[in-house]
Amino acid sequence: MAISEQGEVAGYAYGYFSQPGQYYHGLLSNAFNPEEYQNWLGDCFEFVELGVHPAFRNQGLAKQLVTRLIDGVEHKTAVLTTQSNNAPARSLYEDLGWTCLNDAFYPNGNEESYVIMGKKLQKEYT
Repeated sequence: MAISEQGEVAGYAYGYFSQPGQYYHGLLSNAFNPEEYQNWLGDCFEFVELGVHPAFRNQGLAKQLVTRLIDGVEHKTAVLTTQSNNAPARSLYEDLGWTCLNDAFYPNGNEESYVIMGKKLQKEYT
């Protein structure tokens, strides 16, 4: 969470370890073949939400929140979803090294298309 100098919430970001049996993990797993599932969801952090108050936008806060949240993660990958037509969000994530994994994701039969984006966090050891 980011707090302004006036003590107001300026922004927040959160996520969690993605595991079988969790609601959104199940939705995501349906969008991947078995190899993709293992590569992206086998040891994954789900970046769930990012919000920045309008008064604090366009100041780099979103990048800071995403970066600080992901920096301490000890998983191999991270995934997120955002609306396919949300160009500012997609641009932000791409600038931070996220790549598109699936650009036609319709969670729960939703009519609105989402994109699944992923980021490798740690080197894989063989």
